Amino acid sequence: MDFDHRLLVNYIIGDLSPQELEALMAWRKESGENEGIFNELVQLRIRRKFEYYHTPENIDKAFSHFNKRVTATSRRRLLRTVFKYAAVVLLAISIAFLGKISIKKEETYIVYKVNAGDNIRKIPLDDGSNVWLNCSSTLKVPTSFSVEKRQVILDGEAYFEICKRPVGSGSFLVSTDQLKIKVLGTSFNVKTTGKNKDVETTLASGKVTLFDKNDNTVYQMSPGEKVTYSPTNKEYTIENIDTNVRTAWHLAQFILENATLREIVNKLSVKFNVNINLESKKLAERRYRYVINKDESLEEVLDILKYLAPIQYRIEGNEVFISE
Repeated sequence: MDFDHRLLVNYIIGDLSPQELEALMAWRKESGENEGIFNELVQLRIRRKFEYYHTPENIDKAFSHFNKRVTATSRRRLLRTVFKYAAVVLLAISIAFLGKISIKKEETYIVYKVNAGDNIRKIPLDDGSNVWLNCSSTLKVPTSFSVEKRQVILDGEAYFEICKRPVGSGSFLVSTDQLKIKVLGTSFNVKTTGKNKDVETTLASGKVTLFDKNDNTVYQMSPGEKVTYSPTNKEYTIENIDTNVRTAWHLAQFILENATLREIVNKLSVKFNVNINLESKKLAERRYRYVINKDESLEEVLDILKYLAPIQYRIEGNEVFISE
């Protein structure tokens, strides 16, 4: 029995019975070509949301035009026909209900990029929100937010302080390759890491809801939680953490929590490219909470440490000596 290509278009507009959907899934698995066509239809369905515009009458009218052009052997021709059919449906409904053709413009973005080794960049948004973009990260922001939603696209790491929804505007969404984060008036951190783009979301204040790529609700976060999603394993892990430590980078700070003095001076050695000699083993094992501002000099950092520990220090060229 030949496959009814009408099911492809009905899938776009969301008008399939369970039996028809089963037939479509069986056709999808028949070949790699069919799988490729189906994946493109998924994207079309998400982008265009034709389910808001269709009626059975218009489907029947448009399908007669569509069916004449379908071939089972040409992927390019088939996709072109599907797009034309979908356009006929939208055109017919636009004329019937609006009396005119309404064409949605493709959204254009301003792209912010911070390269590795560059300074953190603070980006003010039109709605009054602020974003801090970390190094090796890219943020795409629409030239103007729509009424329905305020959506940005992130690759890398950013800290967000989102204003509560202005009157007449939609929800704020942060989109990554694997997750979407729906936001109210909130402060939170998002980081995509690794080859397979694990997504790490840390909530400092307010409330966010996580959605997967199919817009299914994953988890509603509470302040103090970090949720990490692994697309490789399709697993979510939830931790309670000190958000001040995790999000300190956007303030150009480095926080060492419950760290030994040995651990602290090791960090300072790397940061300032010096050799630090800790001359007291007893002092080395004491633990401290220490905040390092990235713009502070070595002398300024050691002066603060001098009152915290307390310690004495002396600097001789590239060597630093610390004692009780």
